[in-house]
Amino acid sequence: MSYGNHSDGYGQPPGNGGHGSPGGYDPSGGYGSPGGYGAKGYGGYDPYRGYGAPPPTRGNNGMAVAALIMGIAGLFLCGLTSIVGVVLGHISMGQIRRTGEEGRSMAIAGLVLSYFGVLCWLGVALLIWLIGVGTFAVSA
Repeated sequence: MSYGNHSDGYGQPPGNGGHGSPGGYDPSGGYGSPGGYGAKGYGGYDPYRGYGAPPPTRGNNGMAVAALIMGIAGLFLCGLTSIVGVVLGHISMGQIRRTGEEGRSMAIAGLVLSYFGVLCWLGVALLIWLIGVGTFAVSA
């Protein structure tokens, strides 16, 4: 028995002189898992995109994060940062719509908290004004 002609299944496959299948294509799938469902990711093979890293994910919009922070801070800081939060929230919503970035829910939450902060502090200012007008009217 010569090298490559073992009957126990080891050695070169029969046919085509042991140089692979005709045309350079191996129908058995080669080194990957059967059916082409191999590990995807860094260095993995994706049958639809080929080899390589997955596409980068889009990060959160920075203005949406800032709008959320300003909305939360505006509830405690007399609504001053809430006005900034409203502006940043509307700008970030436009940027997210245009660029497709993540963070739409943060921008909406920032807008809701900012508008709530503005309304609360306007209500407090109105209440203080009404008390002041009431005491002035009583004393006059």
